[in-house]
Amino acid sequence: MKLFFKLSLISAFSTSCYTLALQSDYSAVAEVGLTNNSDLAIKELDVISSQSDSGNTLSLALSSNIKFSDTFKITPSYRYEKVNYQTLDQYDLTLHQYGVDSNVKRGNTDFGIRYDGATAKVANETFLRLNQASLYAGHFISATTYIRASLNTASKTFLTQPARDSNNVGVNSSLYYFMNQGNTLLLIGAKIEKEQAEDSQYDFKGYGINTKLSHKFTALNLSNEAGIGWSYNNKDYHETNPASFTEPTLSRDEKRNVFNAFWQLNVIDSISIVAEAEYGDYSSKTSSNTYTQSVTSLSLKAEF
Repeated sequence: MKLFFKLSLISAFSTSCYTLALQSDYSAVAEVGLTNNSDLAIKELDVISSQSDSGNTLSLALSSNIKFSDTFKITPSYRYEKVNYQTLDQYDLTLHQYGVDSNVKRGNTDFGIRYDGATAKVANETFLRLNQASLYAGHFISATTYIRASLNTASKTFLTQPARDSNNVGVNSSLYYFMNQGNTLLLIGAKIEKEQAEDSQYDFKGYGINTKLSHKFTALNLSNEAGIGWSYNNKDYHETNPASFTEPTLSRDEKRNVFNAFWQLNVIDSISIVAEAEYGDYSSKTSSNTYTQSVTSLSLKAEF
């Protein structure tokens, strides 16, 4: 796995010394808003508050396309997210996400290597570091249909609960279907994964499916985009049996159903208003991890 990470980084940065002389473009996105959460939780640590709160959000994103030729490009990116709650500030969340994608295109087919990293803080204390490397390939079956598959390997480090430290291997596949001259997109995806942790009670095998439908349109001479989505994830956790004469410890098997919707209204060319809503139904064999959660947000977004 370490070799995989090294190869992905070498592939992404090996020619970085030439980037100043190459064609490149940059983009930046800034977003500020308000949010309300019906049940604050840190899902990665199984911390469920059973309390609601509202707060403010801030996000900044930077990315660049560095083209070495018509067929090869590297895309570095960085994203910062911050959520501050009014009352339950122990759930204030900060995310730093960064990645590098190297992509080669041959006709209707493209393939590449990607690295993604993330650091998560709660109440200003780091609790999780994530590193993931991916090999992927995609192909346009037709002018309106694109398929993509990837092999992913990831490592997670939990600074406050090292028993959860884990390695994960998974396979993802997605189908993109474009309609109405590209203004409407239907996405269908599926994945399987296996994760092995320091403590075997956190080992699991899982699968998931997801779908999304989005549409761009014009109303009152203003550009709009709206969409809905759904994802389902099933995790089958390892059952521990500490002694042969005892009953196995009840597994932590989980099922997650999440529905979401969004609407984006472009006020002017680079400024838009974004409304989002999400409802999650989380069920588990452990009652403490069984709950529902609704999250809504309204934000102002600027793109440069």
